[in-house]
Amino acid sequence: MRIRIDATSRKKAAYNSVFPVSKLTIEERHVDDVTVLVLTGEMLLDDGDLAFRRQIDALVNSGRFKILVDLDGVTLIDSSGVGMMVAQLKIVQRRGGDMRLLRLNSRGQRLFSLLKLRTTFETYDDEALAVSSFARRPSAT
Repeated sequence: MRIRIDATSRKKAAYNSVFPVSKLTIEERHVDDVTVLVLTGEMLLDDGDLAFRRQIDALVNSGRFKILVDLDGVTLIDSSGVGMMVAQLKIVQRRGGDMRLLRLNSRGQRLFSLLKLRTTFETYDDEALAVSSFARRPSAT
């Protein structure tokens, strides 16, 4: 997982040596109390899925429970990536929050339909609408 931080930070250098560079890049930003995660690359077994889990764990541990995952830049996702997304959704929901998906491409939509997960996640094509959905319904639970 790559994090955009000052390269002179020893803490981040140690972090990157513990976790090898992933094929999945996750950029984090905040819109009000919603955390937007912008995923780019591949979410695969023992790589992107683990980077995603670490990112969600860090958010939950810091008290951020409204999470919007932008999948527009994801070029490949396998069943372990999907499974990790479902597992992390359950963790976030147990803490009273929710995780919603943004810009799920047509291939992703077919995969989620095939796995019968279309009703598990709320999906949006527009970021502003997705962010405002958290104000209307803070949690799916």
